[in-house]
Amino acid sequence: MARTLYYYCAPEQSESRRREFSQLMAAAQAALATGQAALWQLQALSGAADYEALLAATALAAKGKAPADAPILAPDDVLLELGVGAVGVGLRLGALSQFKPLVIDFEQVAVRQRLLRGGRQKEAVARAVMQGLADGALVFDATAGLGRESMILAHAGAQVLAFERQLPIWCLLSDGLLRAGRSRFYPFPVPTLHALGTIRDYSGSARPEVIYYDPMFPERGGSAQVKKDMHLFQAVIGADRDTEDFVQAALALATKRVVVKRPDYAPPVAFADIKPAYSVDGGQCRFDCYQP
Repeated sequence: MARTLYYYCAPEQSESRRREFSQLMAAAQAALATGQAALWQLQALSGAADYEALLAATALAAKGKAPADAPILAPDDVLLELGVGAVGVGLRLGALSQFKPLVIDFEQVAVRQRLLRGGRQKEAVARAVMQGLADGALVFDATAGLGRESMILAHAGAQVLAFERQLPIWCLLSDGLLRAGRSRFYPFPVPTLHALGTIRDYSGSARPEVIYYDPMFPERGGSAQVKKDMHLFQAVIGADRDTEDFVQAALALATKRVVVKRPDYAPPVAFADIKPAYSVDGGQCRFDCYQP
């Protein structure tokens, strides 16, 4: 059953930002038309009244008081919004609509400080991915998500091509990277976002030296509550169920290695004659390295 992706841009936003949002949603519509986003249907909110009515009815529905004929965000539906004064495009999930919208903002102080203080030796993911690579090496981030590790790898010298197959997250990341690319804080080339899809959709002639793969892993029972943005992100994405297929596809494409992020408590991805050659310790996680 298709989920609905509502979208809204406040008229108070600048003309340039409204134009960028329109282009983003046109790209999302094009992806839907190719079948990459077959699980989604897009629905524009024509004005502020529709936007506010949707949020109000959704809030009432959570209390069992929604008018019978009012459109609401169903638990699995999402809303992409560029609201009044918003830094970037935000995402709400119907089941968690009481949360503030999730926005990918690489200019946040904490985010840019981590990125700019990191490097090949300070970040475990950079040590695992960039070992033995020259600056400018082509690296694929097979599951870019919120884009933070793509940015870490770009800062470490990689030419990063990022992939994301979940339409709402792809839209968020596209907007976040667009704004990062013109930020004065990032003098290095930011990652390029591939069209919606996976590494299986890549048709370029250049093969990546390394493919980095961070599958969504179910939270361990009894673990601490994740931060609200990650909680919302995980609720939209869900756990990956095709990890072995992804590792096989990545090994067929990468020329030097495939790096798979795993929680410290989880066993490595191992099947048939495929197993990691070595691992890099990342504290609460590790990076298992496979050689083609």
